[in-house]
Amino acid sequence: MSITGSAKRSCRRAERTGRGIALEDLDGIRERARLTRPQRGRISNWPFHQLARYIAYKALRAGVPVVVVDARHTSQRCPLCGHTRRENRRTRDEFECRGCGLAGPADVIAAVNVRMRARVAWAVCQGP
Repeated sequence: MSITGSAKRSCRRAERTGRGIALEDLDGIRERARLTRPQRGRISNWPFHQLARYIAYKALRAGVPVVVVDARHTSQRCPLCGHTRRENRRTRDEFECRGCGLAGPADVIAAVNVRMRARVAWAVCQGP
């Protein structure tokens, strides 16, 4: 699916369900990531910024709130106990907390952490 299609689909779903969209702030990810030479070519084509711009544009038109959160440690932090260590990521795809034993797909754990941060950020910006 295209970037535009992904943004449109995400915004439609958020509008239909009455929810907002949370995005990680991925500015500088290319500079932070340690990559092998073959990975550099693939990574340089990641359209994070473009996708975020499309989502922000579509969300604004649909009246869907968008919250951008800090990406640090979202894939290393346990959403259950808060234990944050690099060792919680057994592999690129697996997460297992060394503190409480929570295990699951790393992308799902990271998404839960992004959602939690977005809820906190939303509460702060909507507060009295």
